[in-house]
Amino acid sequence: MLIDNIMKLSRLDESANNMNNLEIIELKKLAEGTVQRLQEQAAGKNVAISVSGCEAEVEGVPAVLSEVIYNLIDNGIKYNRENGSVEITVAVIPGEAVLTFKDTGCGIGSADKERVFERFYRVDKSHFKETGGTGLGLSIVKHGVMFHKGRIELESELDKGTTIKIFLPRK
Repeated sequence: MLIDNIMKLSRLDESANNMNNLEIIELKKLAEGTVQRLQEQAAGKNVAISVSGCEAEVEGVPAVLSEVIYNLIDNGIKYNRENGSVEITVAVIPGEAVLTFKDTGCGIGSADKERVFERFYRVDKSHFKETGGTGLGLSIVKHGVMFHKGRIELESELDKGTTIKIFLPRK
């Protein structure tokens, strides 16, 4: 898992200037497909996942955006409470598509918010064995969004959950 994640980051770094393999991607459909892949994991923790909003097309690399969405939903499940939820909303604003990921999980303290997108940074190291992971998921998210010339906003409060918004340019 660690080597796989390092290779994903390395490929993103190497291809940052190579945007040759772009396709039109419908984000809501991509999110719905990703939810299906994680449904068993969510059910194991009694976490409800929903996707709502409108269709939003962007130009990008499907595998990279799929990985971004996967990591955010996966984190929303892993760091959630029993019987919690992860809500994914797709919206369109002038010039951008917005993916919002809102969970009812443990949240991120203000001291950690600036660092969560760093490679190998883990908010709660004591849960490392319990949740698994490499500390690279949010770094992959950051680099995947940057690769698509997008931006990220994070809002979180301890014990109240986290909301992450991904803004991607539309053609």
